Amino acid sequence: MSTCLRLLVILLTISFLAIPSWAQLGNTSQNQSSLQWSQKRTPHFRLIYPKGYDSLSNHLANTLETVYDPVAKTLGRRPRPISLVLQTQTTVSNGFVTLMPRHTEFYITPPQDANFLGNNRWLDLLAVHEFRHVVQYEKAMTGLSKALFYAFGYNATSFINLGVPDWFSEGDAVCTETALTAGGRGRIPEFNLLQRTQLLSRPKPFSYFKAVAGSYKDNVPDWYVLGYQLTNYTRRTFGPEVWDQALNKYYRFPFYPFSFSDKLRKTTKVGVEGLYRLANEDFKKQWSEQQPRNLTPVDYQSALPKVYTDYQFPQYLPDGRLIALKSGLANIPAFVRLDTLKEETLFETGYLNNSATLSFGTHTLVWAEQHFDPRWGMRDYTVLKTLHTQTGKLNKLSSLSRYFAPSISPDDSRIITVEVDTQGKSQLVLLDASTGQVLQVFPNPDQAFYQQPRFSTDGQQVVVTKQIGRKKTFEIVTLANGSTQEVFTPLIQNIAQPLLHQNWLIYNAPYTGIDQIYAYHLTTKKTYQVTRRPFGAYHAALSPDRKTLAFQDFGEKGFRIGTMPFDPSHWPEIQEIPAAPDRSFGPLVQQENNASILSKVPGQDYPTRSYSKANLFNIYHWGPTFSSSITDLNVGIESQNLISTAFTSAGYTYNAAERQGQWYGNFSYYGWYPVLDVSVSSGSRATRYALDRQAPLDSTGVDRWRQNDLNVGLRLPLTFTHSKYREGLSMAVYGNFIQTKGYDLWVRNRNEPGSNNLAATTVSFAYNRLLRQSKRDVQPRWGQTFLAYARNTPFGGTLQGNLLALQTRLYFPGFAKHHSLRVFGGIQFQGSSDTYVFSSPLFFPRGYAYENAQRLTTGSIQYQLPLLYPDLAIGPLLYIQRVKLNAFVDGGHALIPVRNNGLRDRYYGSAGLDIIFDFNLLRFRQPLELGFRQVITQERRYSAQLLVVDIGF
Repeated sequence: MSTCLRLLVILLTISFLAIPSWAQLGNTSQNQSSLQWSQKRTPHFRLIYPKGYDSLSNHLANTLETVYDPVAKTLGRRPRPISLVLQTQTTVSNGFVTLMPRHTEFYITPPQDANFLGNNRWLDLLAVHEFRHVVQYEKAMTGLSKALFYAFGYNATSFINLGVPDWFSEGDAVCTETALTAGGRGRIPEFNLLQRTQLLSRPKPFSYFKAVAGSYKDNVPDWYVLGYQLTNYTRRTFGPEVWDQALNKYYRFPFYPFSFSDKLRKTTKVGVEGLYRLANEDFKKQWSEQQPRNLTPVDYQSALPKVYTDYQFPQYLPDGRLIALKSGLANIPAFVRLDTLKEETLFETGYLNNSATLSFGTHTLVWAEQHFDPRWGMRDYTVLKTLHTQTGKLNKLSSLSRYFAPSISPDDSRIITVEVDTQGKSQLVLLDASTGQVLQVFPNPDQAFYQQPRFSTDGQQVVVTKQIGRKKTFEIVTLANGSTQEVFTPLIQNIAQPLLHQNWLIYNAPYTGIDQIYAYHLTTKKTYQVTRRPFGAYHAALSPDRKTLAFQDFGEKGFRIGTMPFDPSHWPEIQEIPAAPDRSFGPLVQQENNASILSKVPGQDYPTRSYSKANLFNIYHWGPTFSSSITDLNVGIESQNLISTAFTSAGYTYNAAERQGQWYGNFSYYGWYPVLDVSVSSGSRATRYALDRQAPLDSTGVDRWRQNDLNVGLRLPLTFTHSKYREGLSMAVYGNFIQTKGYDLWVRNRNEPGSNNLAATTVSFAYNRLLRQSKRDVQPRWGQTFLAYARNTPFGGTLQGNLLALQTRLYFPGFAKHHSLRVFGGIQFQGSSDTYVFSSPLFFPRGYAYENAQRLTTGSIQYQLPLLYPDLAIGPLLYIQRVKLNAFVDGGHALIPVRNNGLRDRYYGSAGLDIIFDFNLLRFRQPLELGFRQVITQERRYSAQLLVVDIGF
């Protein structure tokens, strides 16, 4: 590349840095205002955590220092110290690292799903995986990328990282956790289940573009799975330093399309598409060698779907029919009743906690569902709900609880569940199934982590997965006397989903590299293999007559419920538990030569200090950005504090339309129950006006004036989601103050303040209740939204204005699945003698320019549907996932003031079509939406428009 061309690319890149970064901000939810914070500092970390968690945070601090060098080794970069926020009030199992601001957060509640946690301690897994992301981000501090960081802040780093595929970031982190711990996801067969099934079932893999961007037609493995496959193969083939070398090349000069693939090719002689092809061939070969022979026959109880659909967690009804949880590309989660390939929907659920279980007694179904604090997004709960399948009665058994993986007794009288406190500690709790009253809490002297408890088929005992450190076993609790018994010596195997019937303990295990169902005889202490399915069998359930075993069997179109005879005489005995095949991850373990980095963690005591909530500023960006209007160029700084209570920006903005600049400052404080918003601006304004007093007005001038703005207000965003509907309420009140100086036009627009000051108030009320959507739904199929918006000038003055707007949107199912009908209606009032006109929030009929009116009524009917799922890739440039059609009819009526205080009727009417494309560019995973609108008005004016719907970030 010539020097001139390089300079041109650099200049273009600096220009692009003015576009808002596509990287996500950190957590924007808050903890309750009463929470007090502490902190610990280590050589490489600052831990910020709620007071009272000193012991837990001290162990985590030692863990992080232990993994610091091993996790960073293969990328050749030792990160600068970083802050970590420990979130203790949420029941979500999560962790992330962001650059905006640069920090990491750990949510301490461990998951109940064994195929997520594996044999790791939860915080150990987060420490290794998330710190690897810190190392990856630090790698960007190389070459020209480092210089751009100093010039423009983390916006520049985030922009540069756009060229690094998401699959690399997550895949490399999964490789690291797999190589350095005993239970990383690369060791868990279920993690690769979809990818393995598709490679062995389809004639050829999906295209690389489809694998990266996803699909509405097929269920494509996510970027974690794709990334593990590609990064794993690359490290095994080219050595542990391969990504260090490729990234060094990339960050030195990343500023052209497909630079990552080009630098990978210069390192390995193969680009991303070639790597994808070779990795698929390699994994297909090794997975083919693991395929079981002499497959267990199965009778399916759910029909083969046309679209990817999962039927999970089978439970038997007394009459031998089955209940399962159904979900998929075309369905929101629902409990369904299965009867010889026919099904009936019983109940569409709320937001289920991922316990990977479902339980049914005689007539009662029980599950754990996530409930949210109305105001504090970082405080939520898991509550227990039951459904009586005969009467349809829904019952909420608990509130403000942290219950997981409930199981109901065969007689519907009791529930056993895991309770996990805000320290991450678990215990078994026995509840009354009618009232939710606590009957018994079982001691946990080993401080084990419990997963997926289940009543025995006679209801006299409970069996639960018990994890101590990296090892697992099953524990049986006899309810009559509370005695406990470990079934066998704990082992490093990802066993899960136990079912206890008489002397048989049936469970899942990955002994052969494929998850199958096994049985352990409690008296003979022998192990038997129950299923041999090609891809995986999970979640066994025993029929009421004890003659049939149901389970979920995986195939290319998803999980289906299968049955087989419950006949122990046909189960082959396993003489010795085999070691799972490790071809894919074994070489990674050898490369690291440190497979148990957390087997010994120091106990150094780091001092504790208070962390003040007055830490309001944490600057992460400085430099230029464009506003969304693409007419305003801002130069300034942006800040978000580490506990997400203060958001600040300040700087200078230049408006290209008026060719004037203003200083601005914005501050929002979320630490109180209502949010405080303050914004100020000061600078020049300009407008053009006609010099002529008579037509033609062909001579114009420019008038400039000084304007200062101050806006102060309170906002209350509330969440009421507690079912399948997303429900929220927002209320706000603001004071708006505008001061002008030097505005002396004899003619001005009514929405310009002139030489007078304006003091106004703004009040708004918004409510929404929208049915959750499946991936294929184009918009909600049921729902309601309502907005009330009022502005006025209650303090008097020369300029006065009043505005009241009311509008609603109603959503209804269309004529076919994924179709949706939206009806809109709104009305707006403005004062007849107003000397100042406020801008309108009301929807205006398409095809017309907005007109001020004393009263305005508008309405619309819109029908939207998906047309095609083409999954069409045009080289590496464009990939079209979906084409949608939107047909609309708009109307309106306005009373427009005329001379002599009269009013004129104005009617509006238009109809049109939108063709909208969901697509991806340049192999980016982030989706975009672009459309074309054809609209014709009742006056027969036709127009065609380019429609930018959503940039997807």
